[in-house]
Amino acid sequence: MMPEQAGEFRGFILDDFQKEAINHLLQGSSVLVSAPTGVGKTLIADYLIEEAVKEQRRVVYTAPIKALSNQKFKEFKEWHGAEKIGIITGDVVIQPDAEIIIMTTEIFRNILHQEQERLAGFSHVIFDEIHYLSDEERGTVWEESIIFMPDNLRLLGLSATIPNASELAAWIQEIKGHPVKVVYKQDRVVPLEHYVYHPLTGPASFGHLKKVWQKQKKREAEHGSPPGGARTRNGPDHKELVKAIRRRNGLPALYFIFSRQQCEVKAQELSERFDFLTKDEKERVQEILDRAAKQYNLEKWPTLHRLQPVFLRGIAFHHAGLLPALKEIVETLFGENLIRVMYATETFAVGINYPVRSVCFDAPTKWDGVTFRPMTTLEYFQMAGRAGRRGIDEKGFVYILANLDRYRLEEFPSTNPDDVEELTSRFNLSYNSILNLFHNYKRGEILVILNRNFATYQARNNRVSLENRLDRLAAELEKTRSVICQDWGSLSCPQMRAVALRQLRRKERRLRYIRGKKARRAISAEVRELKESLAKLAERDCSPAEQARCEKRAKTYEKLYKERLSLEEQMRNLQVAGRFEADLEAKAAILEDLNYLDADEKLLPRGLFAMQIYAQELLITELYFAGFFHEWDEDQINAVIVAVDYEPRKGERLPRQLPFEYKPIRKIIRDLIFRHGVGEGEIRFFPSLSPLAYEWSRGCDFFTLTRNAPELQEGDIVSGFRRGIDLLRQIRAACLEEDPPMAAKIKNCMEKMDRDLVQVNL
Repeated sequence: MMPEQAGEFRGFILDDFQKEAINHLLQGSSVLVSAPTGVGKTLIADYLIEEAVKEQRRVVYTAPIKALSNQKFKEFKEWHGAEKIGIITGDVVIQPDAEIIIMTTEIFRNILHQEQERLAGFSHVIFDEIHYLSDEERGTVWEESIIFMPDNLRLLGLSATIPNASELAAWIQEIKGHPVKVVYKQDRVVPLEHYVYHPLTGPASFGHLKKVWQKQKKREAEHGSPPGGARTRNGPDHKELVKAIRRRNGLPALYFIFSRQQCEVKAQELSERFDFLTKDEKERVQEILDRAAKQYNLEKWPTLHRLQPVFLRGIAFHHAGLLPALKEIVETLFGENLIRVMYATETFAVGINYPVRSVCFDAPTKWDGVTFRPMTTLEYFQMAGRAGRRGIDEKGFVYILANLDRYRLEEFPSTNPDDVEELTSRFNLSYNSILNLFHNYKRGEILVILNRNFATYQARNNRVSLENRLDRLAAELEKTRSVICQDWGSLSCPQMRAVALRQLRRKERRLRYIRGKKARRAISAEVRELKESLAKLAERDCSPAEQARCEKRAKTYEKLYKERLSLEEQMRNLQVAGRFEADLEAKAAILEDLNYLDADEKLLPRGLFAMQIYAQELLITELYFAGFFHEWDEDQINAVIVAVDYEPRKGERLPRQLPFEYKPIRKIIRDLIFRHGVGEGEIRFFPSLSPLAYEWSRGCDFFTLTRNAPELQEGDIVSGFRRGIDLLRQIRAACLEEDPPMAAKIKNCMEKMDRDLVQVNL
């Protein structure tokens, strides 16, 4: 049934943009939906999936993070039945041949490289959060997925509001050869109001706070008192902001802090001052906690006992370092409106649909893994968009805690949606991508593929734009020059003549005081030449008004000329075709040196193995072919694998004792970097989890394990173990055909790791 006939779906009245997107999909086009957070983009995907189930077509649903994949898996099972839904996330594989398959975008990219025939019979792929294409670290995965997906497959991309969605759609249409429609939704159903909070003003507009702050700073400079007196000496406080929001009837609130530790600290601080729940609500919280404790065998878990008083006051926190079972408890409480204030890191904003009345930011800057930097406008709206519940709130409210003693005014994000940054390509070539390219394509085809990426498309558009601008500039320069006086710049021009006379007087004054013979001769010659030049040309008779007009035109000409020089420099530096050929050549040479490729660019055994490993492919392959996986026992393999691709948090140290010999691994890493030229940042191995993985593999229970490593967060331990399971699954697939006994050994390793609290509960 067409949406304009249906009018509603699952009890929701379809908005015009939803109907438009669905119509385009049903007519066979791919569709990009660019819309603010919280307006119902996912309803379009849900409609498409329901239609596919009715017509027995197959659909792939990709999500940027495993948590969102898991959430969608549970939702779709409820709606369509467990037998119709499957999930593949690397560490979890359930019903991979089902009609609707949910997977991370990385898994979809891997299937395109390795087993594209598995996509036969699929009609659509849904990319949730497709604006991740601009993510510096992972964006290339989205781009590769679009480039390599079969041309007959149609795409539904769901994106936050981005200004160049049309450019992205035009690129996809060009490389896939079918229509790609863009559907925009500019306005939110529940509008947002944006505030900053400071004790000087309470919740206020940024402009108002700026004026008040500047007055206070001026007063401080004059009288030596701190702005606002003692009350503001330590800056604004999160508890005061929550108090102000509560007075304004702004709860529930989602409070973003870009620090795990501060999420926990602030939740504890708030619980010591506020209690938001009624007696009946507290009883419901206790029921949920008791049920979860029994379900996951957490009755003696100290963390749950420590947090129970916080939960019973309607306060919680959520970040990646939490045990998955605790995340589920928090999300259940939040979903039942039993949490009034949730302190969370940015991961809570990705796709998981828990709207609130108010969103708060503890600071205008965020940690990006390298340094603190101002939030982008896109990041701000992605999180701020959680404010305002459709059908409940008339408005959503967004607050930034404004510590102006610590942050500069220019570090605060724009609250204007028109300032959202454009998507830019992050395409790059990994060793795995290169091996798969050489395995699946000939050299000439590879060069064509490398010119099909979004980066090249954007560069080509930029060149066309620059050429058009240069053409317009040339016309403007010619027009401007034609109306400038022909004597402009010569000594006949009154303006130039006045400048020359001033120079002459300065030189004559200098001549009076110079005593050196050579210097006097040089200045005398300059004075004589200038006088002769002035005598040769008569001054043009121009009125002051004419001179002013002429000067204005000349300044315009000079400005245009400088712009032309700048654009010509950009044109010279802009590379369109062949942008990635040098990188391909350099990495192919390293692969040949490592015996992954032969001289004819055919894959050797090492290359055939590495093309099936999607993280740290060179390190894992070298360890495997050096025989270590055969030498190590199963528990040692598990200890090593959790160290591969592990990125330590600040302050993490190497354990004093490891359950394997570290020296041979370090030698392989050094050889890859210093002998073969692999980038130092491309090899990642840090064994802080290795002793824990070894004990876990040998049957240790989780709470005993965590007591021995209080410096590591429980969620990090679980995610590290699950990442290890993902890598083991890849290694098993890579060696299954050539070495079945090793594949069986790796399977045993996985089973030892994938148990109890580490096992995903779906």
